[in-house]
Amino acid sequence: MNFFLQSPHKRKRSPLPIYLAILLLTMGVLSALAEDSRENNQPGGDIAVQKLSFVRNDPQALSIARRMYGRDFTYVKAVRVWLEAPNDDPEQLFLKIGKSRNCDTECFNVALFHNEKWLEIYRRPATDQLGLSAVTPTGMRSIIEDGRVWVWNSQAYVPQPNLDGRKERDANEAELALVGKELGANIDETTATSFGPPEVSVYDVDLKVGGEKIIVVRSPYFCGQSTCPVFLVNERDQSFRMIRALEGVVGVSKTARDENGFRGVEVLSRNGVSVISPSTGAQMETIPIQQVAIAGTVE
Repeated sequence: MNFFLQSPHKRKRSPLPIYLAILLLTMGVLSALAEDSRENNQPGGDIAVQKLSFVRNDPQALSIARRMYGRDFTYVKAVRVWLEAPNDDPEQLFLKIGKSRNCDTECFNVALFHNEKWLEIYRRPATDQLGLSAVTPTGMRSIIEDGRVWVWNSQAYVPQPNLDGRKERDANEAELALVGKELGANIDETTATSFGPPEVSVYDVDLKVGGEKIIVVRSPYFCGQSTCPVFLVNERDQSFRMIRALEGVVGVSKTARDENGFRGVEVLSRNGVSVISPSTGAQMETIPIQQVAIAGTVE
């Protein structure tokens, strides 16, 4: 398996640009993952089939991990895993590392993959709710972190919007009329084009007071080769903001709230996941795609 590496110095200064060109080349993969995400209500149909625990260290794995991370991290735990289907190549490792004895300071979960040398392909703040899916069509397992799924896109691990509790349904006539008004388009006329009828999906959500909706329109006519329109609708069935999401993949943040108390809306983008403020439409946070680096070179 080939990886695109970035030097640790460049990684610290600018974590995203190197992957923009790669992602443009792999849009077909992302589109397939996003489509599968909606079909299964989890990215890639991924559910945790293996829970990761660091209660028992693997001695050999721990020795490997300490050689790479022991100088900078006081706390090091390591277990062997298979991120790909088991084969004759060296297996992969999952680590828990931190800068204090109890992992109270700068504590991370790290995934390592051996490809001529040990590569770090995932690093996130540590959590006990960590698991792996079955092997996906890309040949690698997805990582499930506190319910968030990280999908391998053939080059790197890509975060998916939080889909916990999100249930999809078809739009009713009133919702279709609302969308048509907002888009300034006649849905029936659009349906008559070579693109066919748009797919209009509704998610009943709780953004602030409850009873809000997220309405997504998916159609080449409205999305082109990029992002799809997403409408945020209040409890009075009034559309109050339009945002855009890659392939219309959207969710609601578990924890992030904007200045007016609205839960952040998470949308899939080329850079990873963007968390958008329903109040202002501004980007509150980006959860970036994981970068690949030589293990032990990034603090």
